[in-house]
Amino acid sequence: MKLRPMTSADEPAVLALNAAAVEQTDPLGPDRLDWLRLIAAHAAVVEIEGEIAAFVLTFVPGSAHDSLDFQWFVNTYADRFLHLDRIVVAEAHRRQGVATAVYRAVERAAKPYDRLVGRVQLDPPDTASLAFHTARGFVEVGKLRRPNGTTSAMLSKELAD
Repeated sequence: MKLRPMTSADEPAVLALNAAAVEQTDPLGPDRLDWLRLIAAHAAVVEIEGEIAAFVLTFVPGSAHDSLDFQWFVNTYADRFLHLDRIVVAEAHRRQGVATAVYRAVERAAKPYDRLVGRVQLDPPDTASLAFHTARGFVEVGKLRRPNGTTSAMLSKELAD
C-alpha cells in the first residue's frame, strides 16, 4: 500500500471512485477535481498493486474551498482545524486497513491545527462511516442541513500532543 500525491493521470480512477460513493459524498467532475487538487492541502491516492484503491482531499483554513461543510467549520473553529473533505476507498479494498492508514497520516498532518474535522451523511445514514469515526475518537459537534434536503453529522477529533 502506497500513499502518494494525486496526479492528473489518477483523475479517471478518482472520478470513478467518487461516482461509486456519491451517495455519501458530493458529486465530482473533472473540472471540480482539478480545482480542488489545486487548492487542497493534501490531494493523495492510495495505490495497491498498481491500482488506485482510495483517495483523500484535505483543506486548511484560508483556502478557497467553497463547500458548505468547509464554511461551517470555518464559522465554528476559525483557523484551528484541518478539513478532511472526502476520503473514498474502493469497495474491494474496504476493511483492509486502507482508511486507517490514511487517517493516521492525515491526523499527523492536522496536529498544528488542533483538530481534524469532517462530515458523515445521516440520511441515508452511513452507519459504517459513523462507526469508523467514533472508533477513531471523532465526536459529533453539530448537524448541517444541506440544500438537497439531507443532513450531515459534523465531526471533530481533537488532536492532543
